[in-house]
Amino acid sequence: MDGMSVAISSCKQPHAISISMRRKRKLVSARDSSSMSPEQRVKRIQGPQRIHDIAFFHGKLYALTWHEGLRVIELDVGHLGEANSSPGFLWCIHDNPEQQEIYNYGNDDRYLVVRYLVESDGRLLMVRRWMSVPPDAHLGYHDRTVRFEVFQADLATAPGQWIKLDSLGGHAIFLGIECSKSVPASHCAGGVQEDCIYFMHRVFDNQSKELSGRCRDPLVDSGVYNLRDGKITALLPEAVMSKLRMKQQFLTWFFPADA
Repeated sequence: MDGMSVAISSCKQPHAISISMRRKRKLVSARDSSSMSPEQRVKRIQGPQRIHDIAFFHGKLYALTWHEGLRVIELDVGHLGEANSSPGFLWCIHDNPEQQEIYNYGNDDRYLVVRYLVESDGRLLMVRRWMSVPPDAHLGYHDRTVRFEVFQADLATAPGQWIKLDSLGGHAIFLGIECSKSVPASHCAGGVQEDCIYFMHRVFDNQSKELSGRCRDPLVDSGVYNLRDGKITALLPEAVMSKLRMKQQFLTWFFPADA
C-alpha cells in the first residue's frame, strides 16, 4: 500500500484529521477551526510532522517523532466540540534532540536506529531497533539488526517519560512496516517465545527479478531477539527459510482472530 488517509468530521463544528502514510515516511497533521485558548495554541502541533510510527492506545491516536517525542490526539468525535477539548496533536513526551536516526562511532561503526510504537498488554511501548550499516553502504540494503531496546511510555506525569524495560511481561512482539503487534506468547501456536521480538528485513519495496535482475532477500535480516539475554536466533528452521527464499515474495505476519 502506497498510502492511507483517514478523515473525521463533526456536524456541530468542522474538524479534520488527516493521516498520510507513505513508503519512506509517515506524515500526520491535525486541523481544527473551533476557538482555542492561547495556551492550547502553544501546545498544539500544527501542520505535517515527520514521525516514525503511529499507534492507537486507549481510544487515542499516538505519534512517535523522529526524536522520540510522543504526541496524542483524541479521536472521539463526540468530544471534539466540547469547551474543554484541545484538538490537535499535543505533547505527551517532549523531543530529545540527542536521539538520532544514524549514529557514527569512528570510521567503521555506523548504526541506523528504527523506532516502532506498539500497544502491549495495556502499555504503550517504543521499540528501538539498532542496525549495523557497513561503511559507504546504502541504507536498506546491507543493514543487519544487532539489538533491540524497549521502553514504556509513563504518562502519569506531565511531561511524560520513557522507562526502559527488561521484559515484555510474557508477551511477544512482531514488528511490521505499517503496524506492529504484541500478543501473549502462551496464546500462540508454533512455539512463540515470551519476552522476544520477531523481526524481518525492514525493506519492503522489493522489485521483481524481471525488472531489476535480482530480488532482495526478505529474510536476510530476520530473527528472534530475546530481550532477557540479548541473543538473536533464527526466525524459522533453515529448511523452511530456504523454501521461502526461493519464492521471492512479500512476507507478512498472520495472527489468530483472538490474538
